[in-house]
Amino acid sequence: MVIAFWTIEHIAAIQDFQELAMKAGLTHLCAALLPIMTPALAAADDAESLVAPYLWLSDVTLDQSSGISGGISASDLLDKTDSAGMIRVEAAWNRWGFTVGYIFLGLSESVTLPPSPPNLNILVDVDVSIVELGGFFRPAGKDSGVDYLFGVRNINVDKTLLLTPSSGGPTRRFDSDPRFTDVFAGARYLHRFDGNWDLTLRGDLSFGDSEGTVNLLASVGYRFNKTFALNLGYRHLDIEFEENISGEVKTTDITLSGPMLGFLFRF
Repeated sequence: MVIAFWTIEHIAAIQDFQELAMKAGLTHLCAALLPIMTPALAAADDAESLVAPYLWLSDVTLDQSSGISGGISASDLLDKTDSAGMIRVEAAWNRWGFTVGYIFLGLSESVTLPPSPPNLNILVDVDVSIVELGGFFRPAGKDSGVDYLFGVRNINVDKTLLLTPSSGGPTRRFDSDPRFTDVFAGARYLHRFDGNWDLTLRGDLSFGDSEGTVNLLASVGYRFNKTFALNLGYRHLDIEFEENISGEVKTTDITLSGPMLGFLFRF
């Protein structure tokens, strides 16, 4: 389960992202977008802001090209998760807006790799942090209908593997801390039913330093008033990347998938 909170480590992760974004040329991207968005924002009579922390009960799967694989089901995630956080912040002015998203997940799991001796006992410790900075364009100029999404996504995976033969012998340790900056593009659709119910669909793809990231989301929401709403849905996030481990290039795939509950505060 993912519970939104902030720690010094999380703030440091965002600071690291800011430094990485500068190196990746994110400043030039912002400079290019600023002349386009500034007139629209300045002409807006009012703005709508959104702050949304989430609970996310997700299955977590890690697969590596070396043959190492393991998974944590949603029922075990509470026991395996060391710390977690997920939050989304947005602001919109008529047709333009920006969005900031942050996910942090720290977990550990032990698996045994059969089938032929020597069997291996594997301890996997993974910290995944994702910072998303982007904007969106609303052709209809309101919060229902289609939004076109664009921006950058920074992914940091701090991974430790400990391999110990079941029959005894020395433990081998593999550490990696790959960081990636991708560009993402996609769309989301919000449909408001009669009354206070709504339906949200989102899909986006990112590419760049990683081998690709797929982000899919579907949810149903209920507005209690103009300020507060609940959102119940399902999110699937798949991250694939290459990393150098002990001089060998390995492909790693991390999948997070499961139901989520959002608490939406509008201002």
